[in-house]
Order: sequence, then C-alpha cells, then structure tokens
Amino acid sequence: MAIFLALGLIIYIATVLDILQTTLSMQGGGWLTSRYSHLFWKLFLFISGGNGKSKILSHAGYILLISIVLIWVFLLWFSFVLILISQPGIIVNSSTQIPADLLEIIYYSGYTLSTLGMGDFIAAGNGGRILTSFYSFTGLILLTMSVTYFIPVLSAVIEQRKLGIRLSILGSSPEKIILNFWDGKSFQSYTSKVDELSGSIIKYSQQHRAYPVIHYFHNHKEKNAIILQLARLYEAYLILAFNLNDRVKPEQGDLRPLDIAFENYFEVLKEVTHINASNETPAYSTLQKLEELSLIDKSKGNHALDTKSEDLRKIFLTLVQQDGWTWNQVDTKKP
Repeated sequence: MAIFLALGLIIYIATVLDILQTTLSMQGGGWLTSRYSHLFWKLFLFISGGNGKSKILSHAGYILLISIVLIWVFLLWFSFVLILISQPGIIVNSSTQIPADLLEIIYYSGYTLSTLGMGDFIAAGNGGRILTSFYSFTGLILLTMSVTYFIPVLSAVIEQRKLGIRLSILGSSPEKIILNFWDGKSFQSYTSKVDELSGSIIKYSQQHRAYPVIHYFHNHKEKNAIILQLARLYEAYLILAFNLNDRVKPEQGDLRPLDIAFENYFEVLKEVTHINASNETPAYSTLQKLEELSLIDKSKGNHALDTKSEDLRKIFLTLVQQDGWTWNQVDTKKP
C-alpha cells in the first residue's frame, strides 16, 4: 500500500506545480502542460494534413485549453484515490460504517474535489478528515484558478488576432511592405510607425510568455495568420537593415526598436516552446521592384545578412512550417 501513497503524493505535487506554473508564474506553461500542448498540436497538424488552411486547426486551441483543465482535474482526482486506497478503511459509509470499496472511493474523491459534500460517505478518523479538507481546498482554489485562467488566455488570443490583421495591412510580401513605406525620397513613414509596431510585438511576446497556449490558437485564413505576418515583417526589417543603399537606408537608431522587439520575441519563443531552428535556409525575398528603383545595393544582395540573422530566419522557417504553412506564403509573389 505504501507504493500507492507515494505515487499519489508524487502525482499531486507534480499536478499542483504544473497548475501554479502555468497559471501564475508568467514564465510559460508547466512541464506537463508544455509537453502535452506540443504533442496535441502535432496530432492536429497530422490530422489536417499539415495544411494551415484547414479549419480543423482552428479548433485546436480551445480544445487544447479545455483538455488541459480536464487533465488537471483527472490527475488530482487520481492522486486522491491512490492516497485513500493506500489507507484501508479510511472512508466508510456514513450510515452502515462499512468501509468503502474502490468505486465508492472514486466517487467520494470526485465529490470531495468538486466540493459538493454529498455526505453519504465520510472519513473514519481525524487523518481522513484532514485529508478530505485538504483536497476540498485544493479543488476550490486550484480548479477555480484553472477555469479563471480561460479569461486572460482568450483575451490574449483576441489581441493576437488583432495584431495579425494589423500587420497584414502593411503588405503581402516583404518587398511590398518596404515599398509601402517608401515615399519616393525616404522611409520616413517607416520610422514613424516603428515604435508602434515594436510595442505591439513586445506586448504579443509577453502574452506568449504568460499564456503559451495561445501559440496553438490557429487562424486558418492565410492573410491574417500571425506567424506569416511576423515572418514578412522580419524579412522586411532585414532588407531595410542590410540590403538598401546607404543613401536611403534608415538610421540604425530608427531600426533599433524593431530589432529589440524581434530579439524579445525569439527569446520568449525559445523559453516557452523549446523550438529548434530548421536545418534549411529559407528562400530570400524577391526584390525586383526595389532593384528597379535603385534602392538595393546589388554588391551586397541577399547574402549580406550576419550569422545571427540567418539563424533567426531558420527559426521563423520552423515556425511557419509548424503552423501548417510554407515559406512561399511569406512572399506571395513566389510561385
């Protein structure tokens, strides 16, 4: 019976820690939640055939959120059952005083955790009463905390969708984003928007850190998919930073806020999703119209990027593929 007690305590402690880290730590999901979420998404991606336009993926987020809470409930319930069966006779029928069997212990554990307090079964001694009270408080506090976790998560999902739509207005390819910023003489319109864009990306990154489950709320509409929009914007930023002629290139100080915002984004992603960079190098953006306007330094071309930028592009390629898209959809002018 000691093994049931030990196993029950281990499951209880692991579940409580996972709930607390996921809902309160603001440092990403717990060990169990993070790994379960990743496997859950891989299953949905497989079912959808890896197609980002599949509506099946649009349902993954809320189903995942509900299933996480149900898993927490099941694990707490299971841990209580294990602890009770490790102590024979600790729970008895309130009328006959006959010790509860396994099914009755499962029933008793469930209504104790849900704080219903039916009363047809009771704890036989002080130890059982204390344990029952302890699990009642656990159910009241932790499960309530788990359900209220839905509200900020859904709020963050709405902000994510809004950011995707806002970024989609900038352009359907990295080159178009840059052309939309070009006024014929300079990129003054870019520098006037960079603080707003950087602030939005940083806010999204921090919401990602606090509620990493939003990573699995998928938008099946390509034009508003957040990961495609962020990849396009990052490609546009790299072109502005590395490929433009010196006479038109924005000052480094003007580019710095967006650089910091993307650094923060990648830092958070590595912490909460444990993502690894792809071994492939994503295709470079089409720059034909920029070349026609003589804005590109042809001596540098697309290969002027530093090692750090190339590595981050590979992370974006992984993110795009894991969301069911292809890199060609980052630059819609590609076949």
